[in-house]
Amino acid sequence: MELVGHRGCPDHGPENTARAVASAARHLPAVEVDLRRCGSGELVAAHDERVDGFTDGTGRVADLDLAALRGLRVDGSDEPVATFAEILDAAPVETTLHVELKEPGLWRDVQATLDRTDRPPVRLSSFSAPALAEIARSEWDPETGLLFGDHPIANLDLAAALDCANVHPPAGLCLDPGGRALVERAHDAGFGVYAWGLDAAAGDRESRSATVRGLADRGVDGVTTDTWDLPSP
Repeated sequence: MELVGHRGCPDHGPENTARAVASAARHLPAVEVDLRRCGSGELVAAHDERVDGFTDGTGRVADLDLAALRGLRVDGSDEPVATFAEILDAAPVETTLHVELKEPGLWRDVQATLDRTDRPPVRLSSFSAPALAEIARSEWDPETGLLFGDHPIANLDLAAALDCANVHPPAGLCLDPGGRALVERAHDAGFGVYAWGLDAAAGDRESRSATVRGLADRGVDGVTTDTWDLPSP
């Protein structure tokens, strides 16, 4: 089972930054980041709609231009908000990069940025069906996945309609009594299963480790984690 450094493992450094990605890639086979469009049009790594919660600034990412974002510092560190190009530069080509699209309208710039690199294709995911539908209607054929929190059967059907390769249920759902059947149903439909929310489903290192073992036992293909301080599944 693949351990994926969620936002570059914020337990060890500033989330969604070039430094975090490079550090997590030294410990894990895959790293995940979130993408939004800033006020001047560039793609930047940011999970939240507002910068208030993860930088020393205030305001909506969509309202701040790149120069303003570059002047902010993430999680009390010396790291600025990173562009997608900087994230790609920080991630070794042998590291699988998971990219969550936080909003529609990003795929063309993601594709264009990737075309300027020699790294393997990334795995794209989103909670936004419209964001994934844009890709499905295009001639681009990256590996995509639908993130969801509940209604697993309906979301498996939606993922199929969106031509997704993967589904991303919460870890807790995979660990529920019906979790094994859910994973098997997803696999039977041809999906990879990459769970999220390990750190919410577990607590300390021992609990996280037990959760990882439980997910592996259910056949989950990967899970995001805020820490690399875990045993290999």
